[in-house]
Amino acid sequence: MNTDKISIVLVKPQLPENIGMVARAMNNFGLKKLILVSPREKFPNDKSIKASKQASSIIENIKLFNSLEDALKNFNLVIATSNRKRFIEKKVINNFNKLNGLIKNNYKTAILFGPENSGLSNEEIRYSDFIFTIPTYKKNNSLNLSHAVSILSFMIFENINNPNISKKNEKNITRNVTKGDISKYMNHLIKELEVVNFFNPIEKKDSMIDNLYSLYMKSNLTKKELNTLWGILKKLTK
Repeated sequence: MNTDKISIVLVKPQLPENIGMVARAMNNFGLKKLILVSPREKFPNDKSIKASKQASSIIENIKLFNSLEDALKNFNLVIATSNRKRFIEKKVINNFNKLNGLIKNNYKTAILFGPENSGLSNEEIRYSDFIFTIPTYKKNNSLNLSHAVSILSFMIFENINNPNISKKNEKNITRNVTKGDISKYMNHLIKELEVVNFFNPIEKKDSMIDNLYSLYMKSNLTKKELNTLWGILKKLTK
């Protein structure tokens, strides 16, 4: 497994110190790529650099985006992290071997972490293929952001340095299309569905879009299959 294809994505992080501590945790376990989406405070930030200790190179090479959709467009696999119960059709896993198997068999992987005070929203989770939940004590399942990143980074590091751990990992699950490919199709599909008043009643529109994303994300589409869907959609809307 090559850590260069793995990126940690912080969505709307609130404290620059936490960004620095996340970079420090990543550096401890060989992860190098950190992405920020709409941080609350202006970035770059001296507090982040100070908190990162020996990981200032990660801070200096951070990629910054204003939208999660743009941040994920070049990734094949997106894993959202959450310990909250979700009323959304999305597969949840909590097995580190399975997580490493998914990462190993995909070209570019993004692991999402939400804001410190609220975690990822359903709208942000739409873009993910899976939700990963870190097993915790039932009476206290809330993890500090940098602690959560540390745990996942360590488990990935352990897998890389002990290949025997991943012998039973999932196979043949490579995602050939990127999230940018799927988002382009989904945006066009939603636009056409709005034209024919599909989202009715309007108050259920968000949950209906969640369901559409879940349907296409779980399908593990190949480029050929996505091209077929494009052909069907264009034919139907002529």
